Amino acid sequence: MTSPGKWLSTGVAVLVLALAAIGCGDDDDSGGTTGAKGSAPAPIADEGKITACMDVSFPPMEYFESAGARTPVGFDVDLITAIAKQWGVTPQFSQTSFDGLLPALSGGRCDVVASGIFVTEERTKTFPAVPYYKSSRVLLVRDGNPEGISSLEDLSGKTAATQVSTEYEKTLRKLDKDLKAEGKSGINIQTYPKASDAVQQLVVGRAVAVYTQDTEAAFRSKAQPGQFEIAFRDPDAETFGIYHRKDETELGSGLKEAIDKMRQDGSLTDIAKRWGLPETGTEL
Repeated sequence: MTSPGKWLSTGVAVLVLALAAIGCGDDDDSGGTTGAKGSAPAPIADEGKITACMDVSFPPMEYFESAGARTPVGFDVDLITAIAKQWGVTPQFSQTSFDGLLPALSGGRCDVVASGIFVTEERTKTFPAVPYYKSSRVLLVRDGNPEGISSLEDLSGKTAATQVSTEYEKTLRKLDKDLKAEGKSGINIQTYPKASDAVQQLVVGRAVAVYTQDTEAAFRSKAQPGQFEIAFRDPDAETFGIYHRKDETELGSGLKEAIDKMRQDGSLTDIAKRWGLPETGTEL
């Protein structure tokens, strides 16, 4: 989750737990360590690996399949793995709290951030980003939409859940303020560390809607059929991007070339299909 889309507060302490690197053979279509050595941009080629920071709590972009799992799965995991395979290096993933992703990148704890994170003007002032998937925000509600929600404004006087420190929370806070300024009831906003935690509030009835991404909605529809539906979809699509440090221009060019190649040969679309996401999202 997300990115999926998310607003980051720099200066927040970062907890980085190194996860097992994924090293795969030639026959693994999700990517691996095979490829033409030396094709990776510096300093990735020198290190022989690319490390991506991600908040592993935003399915299907990145998540753990079980409580005891140590290796993440998802769209972004497959994307970084495929790029690593092109470059002949090893992909590694570092679990980082969402609000600590860009601070971790700035501090050199990883080479890139790939975590269902929106490309925004505010972020790209400090960190360049290479776009790879187009997506829309949605309001997820219980099946049948018992509250009759059809817009964000319909959250007036209701309880909505979302992931903390994200663009979702930022939007809801502004709407809450605007509604109150108009003399209307505000929104009871619940925030949670993980997108999956926010969705759980909908399941148990503590919230009537979850503000999240259509990628998350697609995953929930597949994982828990018949429980949810989309009540509102933002008409303005947003884009997920891979962030890197500003001085790593060669890395940025290499990421763009790798993703363009995947878009042209269809492998980026294959990843989207694998995770049940709209193929049109890869068409930027």
